[in-house]
Amino acid sequence: MKKWLKGLAVGLLALALVACSDAANEPADAKPGTDEAKKSELTLEEVFQKAQEASEGIKSMHADMSMIQNISSPEADVEMDNNIKMKMDIVQEPFSMYQIMEMEIVGEGSMKTEMYLTEAGFYMKDPDSGTWMKLPNEGYEDLAAAMTTGEDVTVDYSSLKEFIDDFKFEQNDNEYVLKLKASGDKFNKLIQEEIASTGLLEDLSEEELEALDDVKIHELEYEIFINKETFETTAFNIVMDMEMSAEGETVQIKQEIQSKLSRINEIDEITVPQEVLDNAVEY
Repeated sequence: MKKWLKGLAVGLLALALVACSDAANEPADAKPGTDEAKKSELTLEEVFQKAQEASEGIKSMHADMSMIQNISSPEADVEMDNNIKMKMDIVQEPFSMYQIMEMEIVGEGSMKTEMYLTEAGFYMKDPDSGTWMKLPNEGYEDLAAAMTTGEDVTVDYSSLKEFIDDFKFEQNDNEYVLKLKASGDKFNKLIQEEIASTGLLEDLSEEELEALDDVKIHELEYEIFINKETFETTAFNIVMDMEMSAEGETVQIKQEIQSKLSRINEIDEITVPQEVLDNAVEY
């Protein structure tokens, strides 16, 4: 069970997300006196389509992400509380990434990791010794495949498109805001696909993977912010409360993700510093 929980935590981390077809309404908390000239008459469907097209054109970006995650199983007397903060630079072709991650596991302490993932190799800084390690090339290939699964590295609009009528559509002076709040069987398939698409659960047994077929969504919220001029996704928030059964035990998962995106298509390449290349220890 603990192995399954750990795999699920990693899989969820790698992810990746009210019917309205009229023009967007201003958010209820919008300040009085908003310039009406900035109010767009585009519909939800038009903004969604333009945002999806813009996401497909992303070649590089920077992301700042924070996540609060709780995974528990009363029957197995297991509970994991994780607080994670990440900064990432990503280039799509050839896929490369620089990442700094700080993770706090409540009751067990915290650690900070730094890594480069490029065609030159997969390099990770040991959080205890500070020594750079060069991991096997398979590590690069596996993570690159997982990170590039889907159409983009921001919001997977293709997966959300079938739920477009469930979105609430708002806008402010600079952004369109898409909100999805839902629960129930309708969204089980979406969650299963998101977890499975990471490719990070492949080492689990068939019995453990069957748990993905027994998912109950208690709450699922997406909040997506889209730049009015470029239609680029600038930020997204995800709240998820779900449970699934594994090996006869119930696992409860609660997760909140906040992500801000910047420097879209401004990063030309990611290179591993020469000092890291020269001093890394083969792992």
